[in-house]
Amino acid sequence: MKLQTATAIVLVLSSLGGAAQAQKKAIQSASDIPPVVIELPKKPSELIVEGGAGFDAVKDKVEAHAETVLRDYDIKDATTAKQMRGVLLQVALTENRWDDALRLIEEIRALEEKPAAKATSGLLTGSYARAAKAVGEGSPQFKARFQEEFEKSVAALDWSVAQDSLQAMRGQFQLLGRDVLIGSLQGSLDANAAAQGNKVGFGMGAGMVGARTTLTEILPLKDTIFAVLNKRVLAESTQKEDRWSKRLVTVKSSEVKKPVTIAIWDSGFDPQVFAGNLWKNPREAVNGKDDDGNGFVDDVNGIAFNTRWTRSTGALRPMPEQDLQNIRETLKLVKGSLDLQAAVDSPEAAALRQKISSLKAAEVMPYQLQLGRVGLYLHGTATGFTSGEGNPAARLMHVRFDQEVKPVPQPMDEEIGANIAQHARDVVAYYKANGVRVVNMSWRITEPQIAATLASVEQDPQKRKARAKAIFDKISAALEESFRSAPNILFVAGAGNEDEDVDFVRSFPAGINLPNLITVGAVDVALQPAGFTSYGKSIDLYANGFEVPSKVPGGMPINISGTSLAAPQVTNLAGKILALNPKLSVAQVRALMEQTATEEGARKLKVINPAAALERARRM
Repeated sequence: MKLQTATAIVLVLSSLGGAAQAQKKAIQSASDIPPVVIELPKKPSELIVEGGAGFDAVKDKVEAHAETVLRDYDIKDATTAKQMRGVLLQVALTENRWDDALRLIEEIRALEEKPAAKATSGLLTGSYARAAKAVGEGSPQFKARFQEEFEKSVAALDWSVAQDSLQAMRGQFQLLGRDVLIGSLQGSLDANAAAQGNKVGFGMGAGMVGARTTLTEILPLKDTIFAVLNKRVLAESTQKEDRWSKRLVTVKSSEVKKPVTIAIWDSGFDPQVFAGNLWKNPREAVNGKDDDGNGFVDDVNGIAFNTRWTRSTGALRPMPEQDLQNIRETLKLVKGSLDLQAAVDSPEAAALRQKISSLKAAEVMPYQLQLGRVGLYLHGTATGFTSGEGNPAARLMHVRFDQEVKPVPQPMDEEIGANIAQHARDVVAYYKANGVRVVNMSWRITEPQIAATLASVEQDPQKRKARAKAIFDKISAALEESFRSAPNILFVAGAGNEDEDVDFVRSFPAGINLPNLITVGAVDVALQPAGFTSYGKSIDLYANGFEVPSKVPGGMPINISGTSLAAPQVTNLAGKILALNPKLSVAQVRALMEQTATEEGARKLKVINPAAALERARRM
């Protein structure tokens, strides 16, 4: 998503007392961060579990790289600065340097801008370091002292600010276990390290340091941590003020001037969920043929592409037979996971706890992969539901794409990049040919993500970086060219859930700035920034993306959080405006949403106000 920092000149006093000038190298995007290669003597999971000299060598190299980047580079991106200090914090904890740990926690907190993140920064690690400093990590009194410190820190938090973070942490500790942690490490880190010839980058090395801290220091305190969080969560009877729901409006059928075609560019959806609100191609039938000669087979409700980004068929993502056999039960477990994050003790949450607790280490990764496949399976239906809810004029079209779900990701190489670029051109041409007015895009790809997928096929970090940049530029240019060719279509993109600057990491489609493209960040129902939402100058509007009511294939209700659900709120509003006044241009629709948005919080985030926007649309 988007860019630019300035170079800083600093004065450095030499050891001889003279003054010399040193120029820090400016980091203007994530790709400017220098790479490092860390050679692993054995599997990551073995190093993490065993510790010892092999792990220490990895830890030392990670620490040295983080210190070098912070010392020698001018980092204007707060997330990168926090990440580097976060690595140093984990190292300090493993080395029992409690004063350093506490100092780094304060430095990280000072960089936080989101109220909840600032309030909860260092909640666990700070309590641990203070307790260890007071009585000694190996002391018989340590556990009681940690509980005392943690209880005091949790009790001091403003519930209206920290509620979501505490509930999410509580849910995580209900599922955390040694077998789950080790199984995840074996299935993910080991597989990716092997694919890279055991020569890994900073990200994996940092992950190993964090995993070692979790395994040796946090996991033994799991029950204590959960008990403290559970006590605070259950003691709170008040919920944060819901300022979002009162802004929502349903359009009456009598108000509709014309149906509005809304495309869901996503993982596909279940047409049965949208009966009565489906876009239909009257010239096509499901018969394995291209009846209308437009180059797409069976495009009755939309079009589809496979994992190679070439043309395919089907509204819903193809799933392995073993997934489909118990798909409804698996969807319930997905709901249970989301319920745990929201501190909802539902039957689905109880079933998930039982399922996770029964997993052996070798069973963890297959189960995580299954949940990943199911997550893709439901994603397009959920975003489609939110995009059309309360709008009888909505006619939803699916544009389905797919991706493989494997421990080692499919390389997004030059061939795949060319396919995605052509995919973008073909999709937007289809939109133009079929009267699409609004497109929801609850997905994004970043340059670092592309580089990460190339790690298994390109071990030279500089060559990998160059290839990733070229592939990114090719796809981004094709998308921008396609969007420019469709000025009468409004494209809506999600900012992403990585809590990072979309300009700094470079991403698409959110990082593309055009009059007919709106990038959307997430707030919660109190209209405060969601802890996960990415940010940056390229974010145009914000909408609720926390616990958004939606549906999954088959129609089961589910609440989902993410900018994937914030973007459809803007798509929904644009569709409703056009239902009331179909003659409005993209510029007019955008202006309506921007002019009626309210500025919220210290950062004055522009949060859409559907009620105000639709009232103004009715008067136009």
